[in-house]
Amino acid sequence: MRSFVRTLLGAKRALVVLGLLITLLAVGYPAAAQGERIIFLHHSVGESLIWEGGVREGLTARGYEFYDHGYNEDGLVLADGTWTGTNFDVPGDNTDPDGFAAIFAQPLHDPPDNTFSHLMRYDVIAFKSCYPTSNIGDDAQLAEYESYYRSIRDTINQYPQKIFIVVTPPPQVPANSDPSEGTRARAFANWLGSDEYLAGSPNIFVFDFFGLLAGPDNFLRPEYRIAEDDGHPNELANSTIGPFFVDFIDQAIRSYRAGGPPPAAPTTPPSEQVVGTPEPVVQAPLPVEPAATLIDDFERSALGEGWDTWTDGGETTLDCRLDTEIAHSGTASLSIEYSIAPGGWAGCGRAYETPQNWSEALGLSMWLHASESGQEVVVSLHLGDPEDHTPFEGWFEAPPGTVGDWGLVELPWHSFIKPDWFGEGGLAEFDPSRVVGISFDFGAEDDTRNDAELWLDDIALSVEGPDVTPISISATEEAEGGGISGICPLSTLSLPLAAVGLIYWRRSKRL
Repeated sequence: MRSFVRTLLGAKRALVVLGLLITLLAVGYPAAAQGERIIFLHHSVGESLIWEGGVREGLTARGYEFYDHGYNEDGLVLADGTWTGTNFDVPGDNTDPDGFAAIFAQPLHDPPDNTFSHLMRYDVIAFKSCYPTSNIGDDAQLAEYESYYRSIRDTINQYPQKIFIVVTPPPQVPANSDPSEGTRARAFANWLGSDEYLAGSPNIFVFDFFGLLAGPDNFLRPEYRIAEDDGHPNELANSTIGPFFVDFIDQAIRSYRAGGPPPAAPTTPPSEQVVGTPEPVVQAPLPVEPAATLIDDFERSALGEGWDTWTDGGETTLDCRLDTEIAHSGTASLSIEYSIAPGGWAGCGRAYETPQNWSEALGLSMWLHASESGQEVVVSLHLGDPEDHTPFEGWFEAPPGTVGDWGLVELPWHSFIKPDWFGEGGLAEFDPSRVVGISFDFGAEDDTRNDAELWLDDIALSVEGPDVTPISISATEEAEGGGISGICPLSTLSLPLAAVGLIYWRRSKRL
């Protein structure tokens, strides 16, 4: 696993690097200070960030010499990307907090004969622990981690001519951790970026890798996962965050050498920005707002607190509830069990008191687990005035791959169409900056009862296509012919499939 990214180089990486270089040239960054040599000590997650995020190419384009060192087995990589076959003899290959504390406690010798002495031959020293560090089992371990980094800081303060970049450890995945560990991992990352740690150490800069990778549940974001039991961030994560890492290092060096302020904080996390945009990355911990990309993961929801149900009032039933037995991530999902009478309808949704601005996203995504394939779901977004809103409807059928497993469904904004039954009133065009509600609606033919159950989790704004393999979905003849008859105005389906543009993505398994 430690060197798996070397086998993934090819067209995708070339495009990432080319895009980054084009961006840098277009912006016209001034040349970096001559002789600035950067070393980054890491393990496999850092290697992936470098290769898939264009870090070496980005820093080279700005005039720096970027070196990196992984496991001792991999050793030192030169600024031109050459593998040297030599290493810094990292004790026990340990880059956990205690390992770094031991390294920074080593004596400084010239010529170098230990890890610390090798690192100190560079002008800028960046270092990062791997994701198992985020398995912080109790408060005593958290306090121990903080004590290790205080000792590291004490050493750093002795070398004001050097710049040190602390990269916070990446988050774990839920399968390998638990919420309490995630909470402590977030607290550790926040502490590293706080004034308590940084005050009086102007040559320490903290890149909040954890904050950029973790969702509101303090685990690696679902769209950034290779697999549910693998904490390595995927190519989407690395290609998104790599340019921010490049920019952060550049700004940290410039600000310290010039005696200026540290890099300013961005107003949105990178998952909401265009990959390659040279926005600054925060030195202090980046705040994560649950509403930024995640609409609901059902870890905080409860019936009566946002989500509500409605039916035709006849023999139709619909049970919309939290399910703590089945979840895509975390501990709960939203279960919708329905039995729609012939010609009937029902739905489950939530409303917002003030309009939500989702205009910077490309669409809506959600993880789906279905009791049977072919279940027809209308996703309605309600726009405009909360008291007089306009519905716009998207549609999908539950693909076979979601029966017995979770699959990611994405609906781009252009798939949401105002239904014919609503008439000419209301908003004329779909406007994702004015969302006042979201609902999932179900109906039945006039002569058929519709009984099924599905589970939804991690409903989010779709910013970038996930690192997965697309599967096409064929339309039913009825959908192509104009929709399902007999559903009441709140959930009438009248969308031709061509107008929907649904993409269903199955998670790829990459080892």
